[in-house]
Amino acid sequence: MNLYFLVEGKTERKVYPQWLEHLLPVDFSRINNASQANKSNYYLISVGGYPSILDNHLRSSVDEVNEQGNYDWLILVIDADDMTAQAKIAEVEQFIQAENIVINSSCHLHIITQKCCMETWFLGNSRVYPRNSDNADFINHSKFYDISQQDPELMTKPDWFNNGSISIYHEAYLRKMLAEKNIRYSKANPNEVGEKHYLEQLQKRVEETNHLSSLRSLFNFCESISAQNLA
Repeated sequence: MNLYFLVEGKTERKVYPQWLEHLLPVDFSRINNASQANKSNYYLISVGGYPSILDNHLRSSVDEVNEQGNYDWLILVIDADDMTAQAKIAEVEQFIQAENIVINSSCHLHIITQKCCMETWFLGNSRVYPRNSDNADFINHSKFYDISQQDPELMTKPDWFNNGSISIYHEAYLRKMLAEKNIRYSKANPNEVGEKHYLEQLQKRVEETNHLSSLRSLFNFCESISAQNLA
């Protein structure tokens, strides 16, 4: 079985390979070129965000998968931003139909939506949430929405945040939260969030609550790959 991942940005390019090392079966290995796929391989390509991931790159990836002929899954990973996960998936499906993009019958398309963005998922690590902070900036975030108790995917943005979208606010909240634990975060250098111990805390959050449903879809997909690989 071979997998082809098409993801949006810098963070995904760094973090997904770290996570997939633990989420996929142990015999899976990453390849650097799509043409190298043989058995139990995955290829991951990161592109320039939305809408270029659809307008410019999805067709190219489908063409590449069709040409190679030995990929079982093409996994499109895309931010939902302020849309619901279901609405974003519907938007992608409508785009594929309108553009007459056809994937070969031996390969399946799977869409994973990051609601609102990957930073939203990272907020789900309750262990790194500061319980007794005296930092006024972080306290403002916490008073607006306590992501240790409430679903990060349902968080919007406060009226006083004027620096961009909901996704940008989630990133700003994450930076403040991690800084309280002396962890530096940026999209180019996500560092700690890719580590196994961080992933395990997110898995625990998903298992113990009904939070982070779009992240659950990633975990469920990887579990299904493991089950198919054993069959």
